[in-house]
Amino acid sequence: MIWVITLSLVCYLILFLCRRSSNRGVFLSLAILIYMLMGELHMIDAETWHKMRGSQMVVAMKAISLAFDLDRGVVSSFPTMLEFLGYICFVGTVIFGPWISFSSYRDAVDGRKMNAVSFHFSNYFVSYLSETTMVMAGAGFSEHKDNLKWDITVAKPLNVELPRSMVEVVTSWNLPMSRWLNKYVFKNTLKLGTFPAILVTYTASALLHGLSFHLGAVLLSLGFITYVEHVLRKRLAAIFSACILSKRCLNDCKHQNKTNGWVYGINLFFSALSIFHLTYLGSLFDLDAEDEKGYLAGHTIQTWSELNWASHWVMLGCWVFYWLI
Repeated sequence: MIWVITLSLVCYLILFLCRRSSNRGVFLSLAILIYMLMGELHMIDAETWHKMRGSQMVVAMKAISLAFDLDRGVVSSFPTMLEFLGYICFVGTVIFGPWISFSSYRDAVDGRKMNAVSFHFSNYFVSYLSETTMVMAGAGFSEHKDNLKWDITVAKPLNVELPRSMVEVVTSWNLPMSRWLNKYVFKNTLKLGTFPAILVTYTASALLHGLSFHLGAVLLSLGFITYVEHVLRKRLAAIFSACILSKRCLNDCKHQNKTNGWVYGINLFFSALSIFHLTYLGSLFDLDAEDEKGYLAGHTIQTWSELNWASHWVMLGCWVFYWLI
C-alpha cells in the first residue's frame, strides 16, 4: 500500500512541477518508467513486487492518461491533490482495475444518484462479497459422493429484477436469511395458521433489519402481497390445472397445462405485476443516503399517498378476486 501511495504522490508532484508545460504526458511517462524499473530491479524484492504489480500498473495508466488529457485540453482544469488522489485511489478500480479516464471518474462522483437501483445493487455487492469471504474461509460447500461442490448462493439478482412472483423476489433477495426465517420462525409459528405465521415471519424480519419505519412498512406490505399472490395463483393453478404457481413447478408436476401460450401469458402478467409492486415499494428509497431523516413514518405515508396507495389497492383487489373464485 505504501509503495502504491508513494507512486501516486510522485506522479502528482511531477504533474504539479510541470503544470505549465505542454509535454506533461511525456515527462510523466518517463518518470513512471524509471520508477517501475528501479522498483523491479533494485528497490523492492521480486515477491513483494509481483503482489502489487497490478495496482502499480493501474496507477501508472491513470496518471499518464490524465497527463496527456491535460496536454490535449480534454481535462480543462488542473486537478487539486484531493481530486487527483481520489481518481488514482478510486475504490472501484484501485485494486483490480480496470483503467478509467478522469472524466469517467468525475461522472461517477458527480453523477445522478440511482436511489432504489443503488439499494438493489448494494445488496447484490454485499451478497457476492459474503459468498467470497465464506469460500475463502473454507465454508459454503456440499459433498456429493466423492465430489466437492462450492455451491453457496446468497442472492439471485435476475430473479429479483425479472421476477416470476413476489414470493420469488423475497426469497432470492437473501437466500440464507430466507431459509433461516422459514426454518426457525415460519415453521415454529405455523400452528397459528398460515397467514398469522407469515405475518410473524415478516415482523421478525423487520425487527432484525432494525427499528426503521420505512423498512418495516415495506416488509409487512410484502407479507400481505406475497400471501395474496400465493393463494390466488394456487387457486388458479388448481382451476386450470396449469403451471402458474408462485414458484416454478417441478418437472414431474401433475398439471395438465405446462407450455401452453396462455400459461406463459398468465405467468408474464404476474411477473409484470411483481415489477409494479417492486417499483411502488422502491419509491421509498428515493432520498440521498445522508438524509436518513426522510425515512420516517411521515415520509413513508406521504410517498405512498402521492401514489394513491396503488400497490395496496391492487393487492386488495387480488384478494377479493381470490375469494370470489
